[in-house]
Amino acid sequence: MSSLGDLVAEVMSSKVRVKVLKLLVERGSMNISAIVRETRLNHKIVKENLDYLVERGIVHEVDLGRVKVYKLNYSSPAARAIRDLFTP
Repeated sequence: MSSLGDLVAEVMSSKVRVKVLKLLVERGSMNISAIVRETRLNHKIVKENLDYLVERGIVHEVDLGRVKVYKLNYSSPAARAIRDLFTP
């Protein structure tokens, strides 16, 4: 990525990612089952997009044994910028 703005634009170019990120901003952290239930999206699609966000450092995956919890990675400038887009 050439800049923070380019990364944020790329991440926000997907409706699925926007829904997932909005939920994580609102709720703090969630497991994939809760995200699937809230968004009413397919589990596989949600997982692929969460993996995409984790790879780019926007979302942090916390392994709690059998359950993985996802939350925004606020050490990432892009994650902070995305949070700011969703908060008044």
